Amino acid sequence: MRSTPRRTQEERSAETRRKLIQATIDALDERGYARITTVEIARRAGVSRGALMHHFSTKEELVSTSVEKHLEESTTEIREFLDMARNGEMSLDTFLDRLWQMYSGKLLFVTLEHITEARHNAPLRENLIPVVRRFHAALDATWREFFRGTALSEDDVETVLNASTCMFRGMGVQTILRTDAAYYDRLLRHWKAHVHNLVALASAR
Repeated sequence: MRSTPRRTQEERSAETRRKLIQATIDALDERGYARITTVEIARRAGVSRGALMHHFSTKEELVSTSVEKHLEESTTEIREFLDMARNGEMSLDTFLDRLWQMYSGKLLFVTLEHITEARHNAPLRENLIPVVRRFHAALDATWREFFRGTALSEDDVETVLNASTCMFRGMGVQTILRTDAAYYDRLLRHWKAHVHNLVALASAR
């Protein structure tokens, strides 16, 4: 019977970080920044608080690193949407549907938590500014690639991207206190029609 190879220290360390990061994202989504502690996160991850502090010296460092990983995963997901669009497997409407699903779920609520805390927490804010800037740059590049081949100008593409994400974030925030699927469907249909009109107008220029 072949024995399982022992993991190296580097592999064990990477696994501990992965567990801590996932536990942090889940805790932010389920309980919010103000209600979670490093003790709770260590417990969720199944490691000691000492192990947590070995990898992350402060709660701010842990949260900003976890948010960065979460945004990287979200960027990867959006790029997968783009690949599907290139292959003819996804339409513009479906692309907007997927973005709405992302911005009305964990991505939004984790974002609300770290943005709200960053208003008054300078160390967290300083850590997050470059993280969020990289995410926006990646999202912008993906969006531009999606509209490549249309008649939309660079400014038009940027405007549609920013208006779409702002709208979806606003709609997502509303879901906290307003449960009305028909209402959100109407808003989404309206926005899809508007984007299609922009593309048509640009093509007719």
